[in-house]
Amino acid sequence: MFSAYLNTLVPIVFTFLLRNAKKVKKRGVPVDVGGEPGYTIRNSRFPSPVETSWEDITTLAELFEQACKEHSDKPFLGTRKLVSREVEVTVDVRSFEKLHLGEYEWLTYAKTFEAMCSFASGLNQLGHKKEERVAIFADTREEWFIALQACFRCNVTVFICIFREEALCHSLNETEVTTVICGNKELKKLNSISGQLDTVKRVICIDDEFPTSASGRWTITSFADVESVVVQIQLILIYLFQLMLQL
Repeated sequence: MFSAYLNTLVPIVFTFLLRNAKKVKKRGVPVDVGGEPGYTIRNSRFPSPVETSWEDITTLAELFEQACKEHSDKPFLGTRKLVSREVEVTVDVRSFEKLHLGEYEWLTYAKTFEAMCSFASGLNQLGHKKEERVAIFADTREEWFIALQACFRCNVTVFICIFREEALCHSLNETEVTTVICGNKELKKLNSISGQLDTVKRVICIDDEFPTSASGRWTITSFADVESVVVQIQLILIYLFQLMLQL
């Protein structure tokens, strides 16, 4: 009988001792950010903010700008344009689409930075406000990266939309997105659920050809037009300046 009690008691005692001997891990360190006190989640050995190896660089936008200045003439974004499509049928009578792509065409760091600045300015001119949110709903490509960096530069909250169609409506409404940047095929999905989207005001389509809005609930502008807004403004200013000189 004593042996049975001993066999039961010993594991309980060891478990209790080991549990108390464990060091309690800190999940975060106190941080004062205004408002209610809270914790920041980082290694408890380093209570100070994360330091950077780049002097005076505190944001992703600043880091990208510095990289573009240092490597201005180097190739950065490469794109292979679509040459043709063809459908091939396998032995088991399955068909798949085969794409033929051209050679890589490169944008240098400097040209990418220039395009990003133009798009950022065009986004503001389009009416997107700083406190509003942007969603990028497209395959990864040159314009995808330019749009992302433009949002960083404008200090605009950007949401990368990777959800399936059934979750798309919920994700856009929950994040209260007002501007969606997408491709042609993604725009068709947006049109199909347009009646369920509460906050979307404007759509920027990466492709030059795109369907019009089925519901008229938002404006649709091409990516190229948003980039060219700055150029158009500059031309208008030059024209007005020339008129002033003639007076």
